[in-house]
Amino acid sequence: MKTFTRILLVFLGLLFIGGALFLLVVNYDLLPGLQVELPAWADENVMLVVGAALLLIALILLALGFRSSKKKVGTAVLKGSEYGEVLISITAVENMVLRVVQQTRGIKDAGRNVVFTPDGLVIRIRITVMPDLALPDLINDLQSRTKEYIEEITGVTVSEVKIIVENVNMDQAASKK
Repeated sequence: MKTFTRILLVFLGLLFIGGALFLLVVNYDLLPGLQVELPAWADENVMLVVGAALLLIALILLALGFRSSKKKVGTAVLKGSEYGEVLISITAVENMVLRVVQQTRGIKDAGRNVVFTPDGLVIRIRITVMPDLALPDLINDLQSRTKEYIEEITGVTVSEVKIIVENVNMDQAASKK
């Protein structure tokens, strides 16, 4: 939720609390100098119900406004030991994958996505390659190096490394002419 929306919800919540308190003050005549003419249908019970409704709405708005906006990071279980469970975030694994990709010659740009499944990690890498490269060799090398590196560093089984060649970077080929 955006910051402006959160501030607006808190402001509205406080406004509704103010309205509920005003109804309480008017209903029980807590401020003797405050005289408010109310319609005939607005008896004590109606004022209490409306005040309670305003208070309930205010609490809901405040709860929404103060709710944490942190996104939950997916985790992968590494290993259990006598001391407890060890977890590693998916973001950390994605950054490890990026390191392998950046060390591979011939790849200009990359995106990555890691998903934890019961069979192990599924890694998807989207790459833009330089022209005139043997793609089967490049892809096999990237897949094996990624799998070995992630399994060695994290201890988590990698079940699949999927490579998607999104584009061939023609900028360097054009500059050679």
